Amino acid sequence: MERAESCGKSVTTSEEEEVMPESEEGEVMMMQEQDGGAAAAAEAMAPAQIDLRMDVALLHCQACLLPLKPPVFKCEAAGHVVCCFCRAGHAGLCSRASAHCGELDVVVGAVKVPCPYRAFGCDRYLVYHEAAGHQRACRCAPCSCPEPGCVFVGSRATLLGHFAAGHQRPAVTVRYGRAWNLGLSLAHRWHALVGEEDRSVFLVSLGPLGAATAVSLLCVRPDGEDGAAPRFWCKLSVERPAGDGKDNLALMASAVSSSALSTGAPAPGQGMFLAVPQELISGDTLTLSVRIDPIQPAAAAAGGAPRSATPQARTPRRMPTCPLAARPPLGPSTYPRQ
Repeated sequence: MERAESCGKSVTTSEEEEVMPESEEGEVMMMQEQDGGAAAAAEAMAPAQIDLRMDVALLHCQACLLPLKPPVFKCEAAGHVVCCFCRAGHAGLCSRASAHCGELDVVVGAVKVPCPYRAFGCDRYLVYHEAAGHQRACRCAPCSCPEPGCVFVGSRATLLGHFAAGHQRPAVTVRYGRAWNLGLSLAHRWHALVGEEDRSVFLVSLGPLGAATAVSLLCVRPDGEDGAAPRFWCKLSVERPAGDGKDNLALMASAVSSSALSTGAPAPGQGMFLAVPQELISGDTLTLSVRIDPIQPAAAAAGGAPRSATPQARTPRRMPTCPLAARPPLGPSTYPRQ
């Protein structure tokens, strides 16, 4: 009896073919029909949707010109459609807009538009009056490559792939709440980092500043991104032994700013930066210690130095010890009271 091997699977001749029992075959066909019927029923229950074009001004308040959102009102004099914030002030123009338009509530709450960053990977459809908020927070919002002369624009996820494939500079993955020692080549003006926890992208920029080297760190994302987006605090330091048990140290701690890099990497000395003297640099490599901490929302709103949102391990304190013989004996007046 012949047998062959194909792609790691045993293949038999027609004489050895197994025949599925009629009962099992009927059960499989019944399950497939049930699955198909459930999918068809779900599709039939979903409301039908169409794509259409309309004058966008019809979806805006005729007083403040902002997108309408429920509840929508109409003035009795001229039929102007206004939002709930403009209904009282509209009395100075026509009359008080006291008529509530429930039908328009349904319309403005159902009209959806595609995300403006659809070309960069976002396939969501948003209710029209919520589209601006989504646009500020969309993770597919485009950012530019910081390399001079490079015209690449893409989402932060595709930007990481471009760094590795287009410039042979893959991003270094770091975890929040701990220091990372990085050896950065001074021949490159920028180096990319990515947070392991949330895939946020950071850019470390290097550049000459007089006799020193300016080092800065920023978060790569659109400048106007929604306030709900995570905020960060960083500490940059460079340390080098100086002999006699002493170390030379340059250190900076500050909030992390954001940029879409539309004008490239920040210029040396721009914004918050660490000035590293030449004596702390070994050859053409800068050994930089980087620590990034997420800022708790309350601390970010206060604008002060934040408390890290990353759980920190407790380090036991070492208490100074004193030989028992060196302790003065307790006199009668020094005993603790019971």
